[in-house]
Amino acid sequence: MRQNFRQTEKQGQAGFTLLETTMALVVMMIAGLGIVAVFSFAIKNNTGARDRASAIAVAQQELERLRNLSYNDAALNTTSTPLTSTVDSGGRSFTLRTTITTDATTSLKTIQVQVTPASGTTTWALGSVTIVSQRAPFSLGAYSGGP
Repeated sequence: MRQNFRQTEKQGQAGFTLLETTMALVVMMIAGLGIVAVFSFAIKNNTGARDRASAIAVAQQELERLRNLSYNDAALNTTSTPLTSTVDSGGRSFTLRTTITTDATTSLKTIQVQVTPASGTTTWALGSVTIVSQRAPFSLGAYSGGP
């Protein structure tokens, strides 16, 4: 009687078939590939954001350097072609282009600083960071108020 009980117990057990196991592995593999794709996307975007932040920092440093010069300094003379240089920051090389134009009627100088990665594979590297500032000569205008 004990032997019949064991045979009945074995016959009543249900396990996973080879097809069910294969399908479960395929579903887990698809989910794993999706997670890998998300990580790849996140790494690419984080790298691009870091490079963009470095480019903005380079542009701001150059603009601050130009802001610290007096209005009549030779470095702020109007340029017909942009001044181009290469700057290293954060382990990356950037191309720095500075353009200065002067409005003849208002004596207002427009300073444009454009920073582009020298070589990059990130998506945003197809563009550049541009900061524009204006400088005016210091002068006192007519006083319009008073008693």
